[in-house]
Amino acid sequence: MIVRVDASSPVPVFEQIRAQITRLVASGQLTPGDQLPPIRHLAHDLGLARGTVNKAYDALAHDGVVRTHGRGGTVVLDAPVRRTTSADLDDAADALAVVARQLGLGKNEAHAAIDAAWARLG
Repeated sequence: MIVRVDASSPVPVFEQIRAQITRLVASGQLTPGDQLPPIRHLAHDLGLARGTVNKAYDALAHDGVVRTHGRGGTVVLDAPVRRTTSADLDDAADALAVVARQLGLGKNEAHAAIDAAWARLG
């Protein structure tokens, strides 16, 4: 599972995690029954406090994306299938535009950031 956080983003870190995992489920990269990494492992891997990851997992459970089973871990639920749409990409583009503007960057810098992110994904 690939999750990245940007501590300099105006989006809270727990929300970055929640949104990314939700997208992984919506796109089918995480399927019902898949187990998420334990909170302490994901927190360690991302260099975060366990409470931050716990808050993201709690939000995912509240949204009906996962169920936590205590020591049994956190599992993706068999929820109604929701496919990603072009509207999801539009929402992400809007968020990027807002962040770029908040950082005082222009359209060319935002495009360069997308190109660099795409390259990092391989």
